[in-house]
Amino acid sequence: MRRYSVIVAAVVLAMGCTAEASPTSSSVTVEPTPADCVNPPPDIATLSDQADPVACYGSAPLTVDGYLTGSGVVEWMVTIEPAWLGNPTAGSLQLVGETRKVGAPFLLVAVDPASGVSLDEQFDSNVRITGHYDDPASQTCVETGRAFGETPGPANDAIDLCRRTFVVTDVVPLEP
Repeated sequence: MRRYSVIVAAVVLAMGCTAEASPTSSSVTVEPTPADCVNPPPDIATLSDQADPVACYGSAPLTVDGYLTGSGVVEWMVTIEPAWLGNPTAGSLQLVGETRKVGAPFLLVAVDPASGVSLDEQFDSNVRITGHYDDPASQTCVETGRAFGETPGPANDAIDLCRRTFVVTDVVPLEP
């Protein structure tokens, strides 16, 4: 059984970040079971709903279709290095056809700058994305700051957050 510190806010974008909201911290207990895992994930909604994607998928490659957008401005409550992994802003995946619905599921994604993968030319289009959780660089993640002068969390929290970041390894456009 693992305990995770989660930032709770009006609009939650990903564990540890908010947009235009004041956070309050609380602890939750997550016990993933095989029944919680949908493997392979059929879509972004299923993938983003996993309580512990690392327990479900490890670092196995996963492929889903989605609508890719820029992530916009994200106000991170916790700053983590390497920033590309700890505070991903490479893009956001939404369900195809659900892009205008308020509260539609989405998934922030990261791209390792050394990988050569670029999402820029695929923004605002339907794509097939392949990627993984538990990137090897996760083990190098460290917290470098917190909003509101809060006390830094345990070192393992930064690593756990990074392990739960979806890292894109391939992107191909889908026919309109």
